[in-house]
Amino acid sequence: MTRSNHPLTQDYYEVLNLPFTETPTALSKQQLKAAYHKALLKHHPDKAPGAIADTSSLPTSDTNSSSHTSHRYTIDEITTAYQTLSDPYLRAEYDRSLRLDRARVAEREKTGTVFHTGLEVVDLEDLACDESDADAALWYRGCRCGDERGFLVTEQDLEREADHGEIVVGCRGCSLWMKVLFAVEDGDGDEQNT
Repeated sequence: MTRSNHPLTQDYYEVLNLPFTETPTALSKQQLKAAYHKALLKHHPDKAPGAIADTSSLPTSDTNSSSHTSHRYTIDEITTAYQTLSDPYLRAEYDRSLRLDRARVAEREKTGTVFHTGLEVVDLEDLACDESDADAALWYRGCRCGDERGFLVTEQDLEREADHGEIVVGCRGCSLWMKVLFAVEDGDGDEQNT
């Protein structure tokens, strides 16, 4: 089984109605197998009570489907969950991914920030400055994609983010991001970056 780098879309412990534990030996093979059989019986279209009525009413009644609090899993989803959790290697890999995904979600909720792939943090002084335009200065830095001025920061950008002391800019030629840190000096009324 190969794992993708995308966040986990399904919690296999939830599929089998098992608690997620930090220690892999907390669940015995017998407990796992019993949970697997119970989930199969609960969600099997021929065995589950009212399963046929539920599936036939889904396309026609939005109010009926939104009133269901439990998710119905397919036999394939249940089998995949069981196969993953019953194999020690796959389970260890899955548990690690699950912990990482939960930590990312918790951090995102705590900080309210969005992670940008390839985010590099630099100081404004690390960028080259182009003051050829008499109206405003322009700071830039080349990107590894080959764009010599991939990351551009204008004086207006800095003024807009002066309260924060940082600005996040994306490369013009690819999907990389850069966080530029700067400080504002109080001088003769103009914002000067150090």
